[in-house]
Amino acid sequence: MQLQFFIWLALLAIVLFAVYRWTQRRRIASVTAWIRSFLMARYGTLPKNLYINCTEDRIWPVLATFDSKSGGTRHMLSFSCSGDAAQYRLLSEKETSRISE
Repeated sequence: MQLQFFIWLALLAIVLFAVYRWTQRRRIASVTAWIRSFLMARYGTLPKNLYINCTEDRIWPVLATFDSKSGGTRHMLSFSCSGDAAQYRLLSEKETSRISE
């Protein structure tokens, strides 16, 4: 009887962990889609070499980096993406020059 209880408890823990991971992956996909649409609205097209770094931590900012159309400037944008999509916002933007080799 006690062994059955622990088996059920272990199965419940596995199911709850799977649900947690699924919601986190869904959140990351939602944040990525929102940032892509933000950049599309801002630049008319997705920038070259776009990289979006979104962790599972809601408090940590989401970073997006990409090259300008001319390729001489690298952009780094920081977004706050805690809560739902209505609360997503751009925190900061930084441009750096690329040195030609």
